[in-house]
Amino acid sequence: MRAELHDPLLVLATFAYIGLLLLVLRGLASIRPPSPFTVRKLVHVGVGAGTLVATVLFHSRGWALVAPAAFVLLNALGVPRRAVPALARDAPDPALWMFPLTVVVLYILFWQDLHRGPVLAGIAALGLADPAAAVVGRRLGERRYVGWGHGRSLEGSAAYLIVTGIAAAWIAARIPEPLPILRLTVGCGAAGAFVEAVSPTGWDNLSAPVAVAVVFRLLA
Repeated sequence: MRAELHDPLLVLATFAYIGLLLLVLRGLASIRPPSPFTVRKLVHVGVGAGTLVATVLFHSRGWALVAPAAFVLLNALGVPRRAVPALARDAPDPALWMFPLTVVVLYILFWQDLHRGPVLAGIAALGLADPAAAVVGRRLGERRYVGWGHGRSLEGSAAYLIVTGIAAAWIAARIPEPLPILRLTVGCGAAGAFVEAVSPTGWDNLSAPVAVAVVFRLLA
């Protein structure tokens, strides 16, 4: 592939991947409808995993910003909710458009740092740790925070900490420069879990990943 075509084709592949993901979930809903919660978390993980791969593959930050910036607009216009009705909620849900906005923020702030390590750590927290915490908190959460935490649980926070810490360690281990893996594991996991717990619902999709990226950069 010619170098000048790599990023534009990757943008098209990103849109195709998201479209295919939504089509698969729509088809699944027509056969055996999963709960809206399950659909939202499947989209969250699917988009998160795809974003991690795309972040590694892109050469240019400008081209990398095209898809998430477009999805900020598309989500604000309600396009994904019409494509997959289970994504809709009765009350306004900032999480749907906050996801691509967070990717935009991470790209702008940290693209050039440490071979994109902070960006990848933040996206891993956003796309993997957040849904893990939601699932664990919903199914196993018995110790709810009282007076703070916005209904979240200790079990959910533990899941966020573990997944974020493992992701940060994995990313740090693959960066060419030697990094303090244990410090990054504990620091990123703890920072993400704490900020996620204290942030209003939906807005944690922005605050916690950015906190993880900042801590990754500071501790590396």
